[in-house]
Amino acid sequence: MGTSASSTGPNNRSPLLPPWAEQGSPVEVGTGSGAGSPDGDVGDENQQPSEVDNGKVQEQIPGPVPNIPSPNRLTGARRSFGDYAKSGGDSSNLKRSLRKYAKSSGGGSGISRRLASGISAGSGLLGMMQGDTVKFNNKSLSLSDLTGLTTDQAIDRISEHLTPENGDADAVRMALDFALSEVLPDEDTFVAEMFTDDIIQEAISCYLTDLIFQDVVNGMGKAWFHVEHASKQYRMEEELRDLIKVITISKVEKVLRENAGVLSQENITKLQVDAISQTIEEWESFND
Repeated sequence: MGTSASSTGPNNRSPLLPPWAEQGSPVEVGTGSGAGSPDGDVGDENQQPSEVDNGKVQEQIPGPVPNIPSPNRLTGARRSFGDYAKSGGDSSNLKRSLRKYAKSSGGGSGISRRLASGISAGSGLLGMMQGDTVKFNNKSLSLSDLTGLTTDQAIDRISEHLTPENGDADAVRMALDFALSEVLPDEDTFVAEMFTDDIIQEAISCYLTDLIFQDVVNGMGKAWFHVEHASKQYRMEEELRDLIKVITISKVEKVLRENAGVLSQENITKLQVDAISQTIEEWESFND
């Protein structure tokens, strides 16, 4: 399924907030050239694009920027995760690990700050699914450019286009691939009309789920090495992802209700920040 489980993860000197989380190329949505909804309505060619970058994401996250991490900050979380791995899937060890991981990673705001590249890409993903032209890294892409491709090819094009050129590239690309593969029907030919409002909401939930999942997998690093067999690792990944997904979906739905059920470029950044933060905050409430 493509995870980072073979990585040793961050070390004791790794910053809580990597430098690329605070800067990067802007994602422009609705550039006026080909922008419109999937049903063919073309937008105003004179409209100004909505623009987001990692710096703007940081501005919407409450709380202070995380300080220099303390030595061995992930030791407790990795130990509990190692126990989870050695036990073959004791959910109490998994929840204990996530609680410790949340507390040692700056909580909901800290992890949201670290995932700024993914949040920026998520804004582009929404724009793409809603039929806008999305410009990133000096290249533009819209659903009309995907005409004639297979669904798998279209997913690859979207993921490639929205993947940042920094240390989060692999995680963001895998999250984009996962989300789109989960929600789009397995058809030979890509059809833009596949992106209904319900599909778009589900895709955003799946995207945030996998973004958080990749962060945890990378953070646990060598603790994955306690898993003896690939089949067991697969089951553990599924259990971890499912636990994250249940919570994340509920948080996305909650935040959407607070926004009258509307997903737009005006609220997608804050929606992602709130959903990630509230998911992590729920981990902090897990009991031993």
